[in-house]
Formats: sequence, C-alpha cells, structure tokens
Amino acid sequence: MNSPSTPPLLTPSELQRFEAPLIALANMSNGDLRKLFYAFFSFLHRRTDFYCVFPDDDGVDGSSGAAATGRRNMGFKPGQAEQILLASFRQFPLRKVGHPPAVSAAAVSKTSASKIEASPQTETDKVEKSNLNNETIKNNS
Repeated sequence: MNSPSTPPLLTPSELQRFEAPLIALANMSNGDLRKLFYAFFSFLHRRTDFYCVFPDDDGVDGSSGAAATGRRNMGFKPGQAEQILLASFRQFPLRKVGHPPAVSAAAVSKTSASKIEASPQTETDKVEKSNLNNETIKNNS
C-alpha cells in the first residue's frame, strides 16, 4: 500500500478516466484475468522497453553503453522491471472473497464519487458468487 508520505501516482480524477477503458478490457477477457494480463504484458513486450534489460556493459553504471555513446536510454537493470511490477501489485491489500474493497478517503473525492454509477454485475462477480454459494452448500451438507 502507499505509505502516508507517498502520494498515489494518479489523482482521483485521473484514476476515474482509466476506469471505463479498464472495464472494457476486463469485459473483453470474459472474466478470465489471465487473458487480460496476457494481452497487457504482450503489449508491454511488443511496444515498450519493459522487457528490455541493459547488457552488462550498457549504461548500468552510467559510464559506458547507451549513456556514453549518446544512444537513447532504454531498458532496465536486471530485476528492476520485476521490482516495479511487484511494488505495483503490493500497493493494494489482499482481501477475502465476498468482502467489498476498502476505499480510502484519499482515493475518492466528492466530485469523483458523484460521477460513479452502479455498474452491472460482471462475469467475475457472478463466478465468485456462484463459487461462494457452492461452498456454502458443501459446508451445510
């Protein structure tokens, strides 16, 4: 999670602008987040330098490689992209199935809260509810 001294990367209004495209992408995956992750990481691999690693002699210490030759600075030190990914994942707490996500006051402003509309139940919600009902039936039998 963000520490009290670390502000979020996006303001509530910026985060709200990401909501509709992300919901559309999640819907395109038909409830299978593995498809969404595959498409996202495929995009990062094909269209960004997220999967590019500095060669041992290419700019890691700033004295050689890209910086010394004037080439464009691209890529990451070995393990750095994974650290970014894990830090991003760990910004938010895990929660038990069936519990609503905790919303901090900083995450939702009065203006963005008034714009949020109730969304229809997603396929993932339906599957989670079905799994929860099936587990309840098994426990009661």
